[in-house]
Amino acid sequence: MSNHFSAANLQHPGDDARLDLTDLFVFAAPDNPDRTVLIMDSNPFTKGDGFHPDAVYRFNIDNDGDALADVAFSVTFSEFKDGRQTATAYYATGSEAQTREPRGDMLIEDTPAGFDATAMPVQGASDRLCK
Repeated sequence: MSNHFSAANLQHPGDDARLDLTDLFVFAAPDNPDRTVLIMDSNPFTKGDGFHPDAVYRFNIDNDGDALADVAFSVTFSEFKDGRQTATAYYATGSEAQTREPRGDMLIEDTPAGFDATAMPVQGASDRLCK
């Protein structure tokens, strides 16, 4: 779990800015209130290094209030090379959602990661899995 830091001179989790998550947004999709939009922002000072290739960036969702994940969306990243990186995302439920490792069905695989305002949304297998 990462903490919120708002200044460049504060120490980051593991002393690595790539592990610092700055904001989390959760809201109903504007065009379909039966769907939920999840947005995770990472530290803006990571632009030159990309995401940590050994980290699992993850949304844990507890639907029944028992403090255990019932659903997890996990994202992993490749090594940052030549200014590029790819992402792979997973969707897990039940006991698979409660592991630290990415588990479950693959939503996207080796999709180019975006690092600026020109990044485009990616359509994954979510329509099939997350209804």
